[in-house]
Amino acid sequence: MTAEATAKSQPSRWASKAVPATVVSVLVLGITLTWTFFSMRAVMNVGGACADGGPYVSAQPCPDGSYLIAIAAPVMIITAMAGSAAALSINAPNLLIPMWGLLFGSLGWNFLEYAVKGDGIVWGWMVCGVMFWLMAAPAVFGILVGIKNAVLPPARQPSTGSRWWVPAYAALGAVGFLAGVWSYNALS
Repeated sequence: MTAEATAKSQPSRWASKAVPATVVSVLVLGITLTWTFFSMRAVMNVGGACADGGPYVSAQPCPDGSYLIAIAAPVMIITAMAGSAAALSINAPNLLIPMWGLLFGSLGWNFLEYAVKGDGIVWGWMVCGVMFWLMAAPAVFGILVGIKNAVLPPARQPSTGSRWWVPAYAALGAVGFLAGVWSYNALS
């Protein structure tokens, strides 16, 4: 066996760490997306604005759990970037596109739901909901194309071996969502 063949047959040290890093990243993204979704709903339940402390105390204190958005957003972005680097190194789909689509799709859902929840339509939230869904649309399209190509690769392009990551991401994301619901309720 040549040295080149040996190098190709043995996984690199990075590749052996990339699979667990990708798995953990998908779980963390599920948790942080859930925290963001529920934190936004908590603030929208009190009218969409709140504040705590400081010299100018708001008439509307922030509800329990709303602080988690300040943790979730930066952790989510950093995890999506680092997780994408790990995922791409092992031929798995990147995590930035699903994070983008799920984030803006779920927050758009919140805006749209709360826009029609009361007696009339709250047009400011309706506009925000439509804009968020328009921002999510390219990512959702990219996700659907990626799933199609993973399941049914084009004839001119050989299968990349990443087909099993599609259900793995869905299952890990569901576990992350459940962990996010549990931890949000425990922390708020």
